[in-house]
Amino acid sequence: MNLKKILFTLSLLLLVACSNDDVKYDGAPLKIAVVGDIPELNNEKIHFEPISIDEFREDALDISTNFDAVMITPVMFEEASEDRLVKVYNNSKMPIIFFDSAKRHFPFTNEGVSYETAHWESLNNGSHTTIYLSDNHANREDTWYFYLKGEKEIDILYKEIFQRIETL
Repeated sequence: MNLKKILFTLSLLLLVACSNDDVKYDGAPLKIAVVGDIPELNNEKIHFEPISIDEFREDALDISTNFDAVMITPVMFEEASEDRLVKVYNNSKMPIIFFDSAKRHFPFTNEGVSYETAHWESLNNGSHTTIYLSDNHANREDTWYFYLKGEKEIDILYKEIFQRIETL
């Protein structure tokens, strides 16, 4: 009977240790607004809060004071790439994470292009996710690209993204 309990406990520990949902980020706590699907990951220092694309468009200043970043996920890419949002991205004072965007930030920050119509081949640099930060006063924009080497390394990707957000 004791051997069964030990084996069960070891199996449970192994299952928890191998979970892809655990992200070993240990930096400052981050609060991230999410337009789209909320990531399913475990880390007590990361708090995701859903917002609509219209909330972001209408109140980007308030969102920038209450969140460390905004993450936009693939389910919202087409709507998020509408021309009505270009000024929001280009005037935002906070990092915007385009999570799992093979077309990087280009269709979101340029008028006349949608995620669907953006020419994919010329935009694909092999990155998985892009962080975009615009500073109109300094007339500059910064981008950081993050690469996923394999689906089993998604936790490393998240950790790198969160570490970058922490420094911005």
